[in-house]
Amino acid sequence: MSRSGSARPRDERSASAESLPSLAVLRAAARSAWPEGRLRRFRVHEEGWANLVLEADDRIMFRFPRRRAVAEGLGFELRALELLRRHLSAEVPDPVLLGVLDDPAGWPFIAYRKVPGRPLSFLPRLDDLGTRRLERFIGQLLDDLAAIPSAAVRRIGGEAGDPGAWARRYRRTEQRFRRHGAALVPADLRRAVARGFDDFYRTMRATRFRPVALHRDLGADHLLWDTTTHRPTGVIDWEDLALGDPAFDLTALVDLGPVSPARWTAARRAVRDRTFDTRLDFYRRVRPIYAVIHAAETGDRTWLRRFLPMLRDGFRPVPRVAGPTRPRSARRAGPG
Repeated sequence: MSRSGSARPRDERSASAESLPSLAVLRAAARSAWPEGRLRRFRVHEEGWANLVLEADDRIMFRFPRRRAVAEGLGFELRALELLRRHLSAEVPDPVLLGVLDDPAGWPFIAYRKVPGRPLSFLPRLDDLGTRRLERFIGQLLDDLAAIPSAAVRRIGGEAGDPGAWARRYRRTEQRFRRHGAALVPADLRRAVARGFDDFYRTMRATRFRPVALHRDLGADHLLWDTTTHRPTGVIDWEDLALGDPAFDLTALVDLGPVSPARWTAARRAVRDRTFDTRLDFYRRVRPIYAVIHAAETGDRTWLRRFLPMLRDGFRPVPRVAGPTRPRSARRAGPG
């Protein structure tokens, strides 16, 4: 999950994490599988919701899935990266091998050459020149994604993204919130969130859009920046590539500080797409709900403390107003 709360609806994934072997075992597996000489230095690059990532010699990334659904999706991710390298001007991870841990479960892992740069979320605020470069980079990235043929995404196993399929995905997210996360949320906020989902479904019934290829978590954690050249370099974390609403990949770009998404919004809004802004507003407001679900499913309440106020900001509950009370003299007298 990204530091700012995942934008994407991870409604298909199991909450239970598998127990990975020790770091020593993982390092040994990486060394054994690597085909290009001995690897010497390892460090934990990331230990997140879905993966544990080891960086070797500052140039190779080994990603070990922590959930079965993520492990089962590695084959799709390899196909997705191959497709993206043919269509994007931005750099994406270049897989080198798909390995298997030496254990009864045969747990898979993936290794790829490190994309140069650091995530924007770890860097200070960009200056004016950096901001302009980032705006152009993201604009080109969105154009490149929109130009990928939908049939190509479907051929590699990407999910459908027409308005009906997109709405069903959010219904699954809402159901998951009701089952797991709702108990952690005050009753007035639960009602406000339910109204927000109902309004979104009504909007989707009146919506027509051409599905485009989506990253589904396009934010500061996954956009890389080269501090030497002072330029953006690439995009990582493509495991959830799918077809969907052209408004959606703008959701997490609000995290990019001085960068304004106005030009990207104008480029992605179709001429007759009258509900574009309404949908984008909902995606932005509903983002914290995934962190609330995560907190409920894992028991990690730090996510709740951080993101519950954000969910309340997005879905401000409407106070209940008591109905009018008739004057005492106007009430019906009781017997006797």
